[in-house]
Amino acid sequence: MFVVAAVGDPVRTAFLVHVDSERHPSALAAAFEVDEWAGELAPQDDDIEQAAFFPLPEALELIGELDSATQREPIVGYLTGAVAPGTTWLYRNRGTEEKLVARW
Repeated sequence: MFVVAAVGDPVRTAFLVHVDSERHPSALAAAFEVDEWAGELAPQDDDIEQAAFFPLPEALELIGELDSATQREPIVGYLTGAVAPGTTWLYRNRGTEEKLVARW
């Protein structure tokens, strides 16, 4: 997803996710917290059908419904404050099995 906007400087790292899978032996995703931005969401990827902002309770409910722990756990941990900002999550995915190997 792309945001056609001006984004302020990142305040801090929200979280990092490193996934070791058969298809992608070393995939890394980083999420950053920003103080301000201006513009509109404008997805530039055909796989994205819709992009929107949600109030925190609704976002947590929607994210909590995701089947993938790799997609769900880091962002829920960050948004609820259950895990410190900047935490790195290391997952090993084999077929349909997702395993959290380490978190620091």
